[in-house]
Amino acid sequence: MESPESPTRSTPPRWFLVVSIVALVWTLLGLLSFIMDPLTSEAALAEMTEVQREIFESRPTWLFVVYGISVLSGLAGAIGLLMRRGWAVPAFAVSLAFIVIQFGYVLFGLNALGLLGPLETLPLPLVILTFGVLLLWLSLHARREGWIGSHAG
Repeated sequence: MESPESPTRSTPPRWFLVVSIVALVWTLLGLLSFIMDPLTSEAALAEMTEVQREIFESRPTWLFVVYGISVLSGLAGAIGLLMRRGWAVPAFAVSLAFIVIQFGYVLFGLNALGLLGPLETLPLPLVILTFGVLLLWLSLHARREGWIGSHAG
């Protein structure tokens, strides 16, 4: 197993640590959101429009599994960046794939885009998708630069 001091790795720039910490905070916020989602109160549901509530309540159980995989694999990727491990790359790839599945189903399968319109439905998914793409890119870049391991190490 490769150690962080291995001669095959180069020292990353200081910004890499800062961005890795931001990635960890971002993914922890995603984990918090995932945990809080099923705990949505009746009062919060009452504040939703009828269409929002119908979409919220019609989400199938499998979608929560997809949501959980996207969040937990993203968290694993962020931890991998901080530990300078190569498995951050596949973790972020899995996270991004499941982000696409999750929001694709909500937007098109549940027709949230058609029922609520793009201004209400697209901003958050686009922000999350952008973070997913950037974190995968960062992990690939870090691997190319030798800042993280090239394989499972």
